[in-house]
Amino acid sequence: MKLRIDPWDPEYGASAEIDPELEQPVGLDLTAEVEGIWEPIDTQPLGTLPCCAFVDGVRRIDARLFAEDGDAQAPALAGSWAVGSAWSTRPPRIDGVAVGRELVIGGGLVHPPLALGVGGQQLPFEPSAVPGSGPLDPLRGLQNAMREAEAKLAETILGGGGAELVVSDGPLNYFLQGPAVGMIKRQSRSYLDPARGAIIAKLAPGQRTPIFKLGEQRLERYSWYLRLAGQRPIDGAMSGVVRLEVAAVGGLDEAQRLADLTSAALPRFASQPGRDPRAPQNLYPVGALEDRLRHRLGDEHLIRRALEVHLYSEVQLA
Repeated sequence: MKLRIDPWDPEYGASAEIDPELEQPVGLDLTAEVEGIWEPIDTQPLGTLPCCAFVDGVRRIDARLFAEDGDAQAPALAGSWAVGSAWSTRPPRIDGVAVGRELVIGGGLVHPPLALGVGGQQLPFEPSAVPGSGPLDPLRGLQNAMREAEAKLAETILGGGGAELVVSDGPLNYFLQGPAVGMIKRQSRSYLDPARGAIIAKLAPGQRTPIFKLGEQRLERYSWYLRLAGQRPIDGAMSGVVRLEVAAVGGLDEAQRLADLTSAALPRFASQPGRDPRAPQNLYPVGALEDRLRHRLGDEHLIRRALEVHLYSEVQLA
């Protein structure tokens, strides 16, 4: 038996948390690019780094709540999100930052708009209802609101034409026309059979696997694995590996172009252990963007206190 380490800080979980009970993805085709034996694919180095825009969002639960409407009860939450983009320009820049506040209530219950007074300002929380009554359903509502804001920002960037590559941090839940890819840092399921999966341990920095296809109809996408940085002898095979995906609407040729472009460009942004707790998968531009976005969320203690004061005033008036 051999023991190997995951370089990520344990506070952030594991970089690979494979659930063996997940069913095979719909529409999985491992022969999209290579039908025979898989080998690592080299990419020609780039003379000039493309202009990249990295899109990401952060979210925070400001307070978990319970909604009561007569005899009906449902879980709820007050939460905040922020999205933005980090550019690989010289000098680097962060722009497109947008902040949202959500009051998400389960069970289909509806609440009027909520405004909290914080430091002389009014923070509006937009109410929304989700049908489920499970404890995680309001969190999914908050996540969806953040994802929709990310999609809108990515669409704006692509429409502006200033980016040669738009990298969304996370699965590509929205499909846009143009050079847009999703980058998944944490691996939660296995897409490859054992024979093809063995290639991941062989990948050198900047090498990728052949492209495979998954999904169906409008959700079809091409995907591949890429190693961003080298491994220590004690690291696990998945350390430093990300999965990328692109909408299949552009065809295999466009997917190959973007796969080669990401393989040549993204390793240059890989973070180093000691400087980022999720190194090397949490790219430097993304880490800087996340810090800026968390700051823009505001002080969680002040917001929670304002919510408690608001609820206490409602109790007094009841």
